[in-house]
Amino acid sequence: MPARSEFLAVPVARTKPENLQHLVLGQLTAACNWPDEQRAGLLDAIRARYGAGVCAILIYGSYLRGQRDTMLDFYVLLDDYAAMRSHWQAMLAWVLSPNVYQVRYGESPNEARAKYALMTMGRFEYAMGHDFHSYCWARFAQPSGLLYCRDDATRARVVAAISQAAATFVRRVVPCLPGEFTAADLVGAGLSLTYRCELRSEPPAHAARLFEHNSGYYQSMVAALAANNAGFRHGISENYFVNESSRAQRQLASMSWALRRMQGKVLSILRVLKAALTFAGGFDYILWKIGRHSQTVIEPTPRQRKYPLLFGWPLLWQLYRRGSFR
Repeated sequence: MPARSEFLAVPVARTKPENLQHLVLGQLTAACNWPDEQRAGLLDAIRARYGAGVCAILIYGSYLRGQRDTMLDFYVLLDDYAAMRSHWQAMLAWVLSPNVYQVRYGESPNEARAKYALMTMGRFEYAMGHDFHSYCWARFAQPSGLLYCRDDATRARVVAAISQAAATFVRRVVPCLPGEFTAADLVGAGLSLTYRCELRSEPPAHAARLFEHNSGYYQSMVAALAANNAGFRHGISENYFVNESSRAQRQLASMSWALRRMQGKVLSILRVLKAALTFAGGFDYILWKIGRHSQTVIEPTPRQRKYPLLFGWPLLWQLYRRGSFR
């Protein structure tokens, strides 16, 4: 089994808000600068599964906000899909990335579990700047942590890709905002837009809470992009920005987000179907995730749990009718 990864130590205090890549690097390397045996064990298990094919492993989600009653969320970046050692799963990842899997560490009752999304480094880089749908770049416009990185060259690619995710997110959200806005307005509106493009169960105030938890990072990110002519500029007050989007840009953005919402529902259903093939216990995880955010808990029958693709749809429809996700 590979040795446990060393954390890259770049203090947040050394980052410069006017330089987006320095800001991203500081966030990535400081996000998990505390020891966690379970997290390290899960990381080792993933690296053992794919060996030398792993370029980098990222962590994101509620773990970084201090929640421990949840699965950890990793992103695993490979050189290519050959490291998966399964041709049909590699094909699924190539057609509709990422594939999602589960990994475990330890023994019950102290067993730790994580789900991880898996794609190639090249696909990750492309998604951050070129994907039409927000699935990838909206996630990585939010804070994440770099748990493992093969070398300095790979680290530079990850930092550049995540910086591009932030730029893509802001560029596609700003035309939807009023003439004057704050960083909180931008992030809150942007996350709410992306939630509507997936089968998400977050309550309306969830985006505001995410901003509040990392307000310093988001404010510096937006300020850095304002300084880089990203379609808006600093206003008279330090905390306000002036929207320079034209009427045509606003109309195009409105149409684009409407298309993303339609596209996203289809992609979400396809990803659920794919996860049923690759993710052990995936149906229970989906129900748990929905219940955690919506406070709606429904227990599947043994038949639904065993054959979710055949018998799980009525349960999901029932949750949808209750407003548990949209």
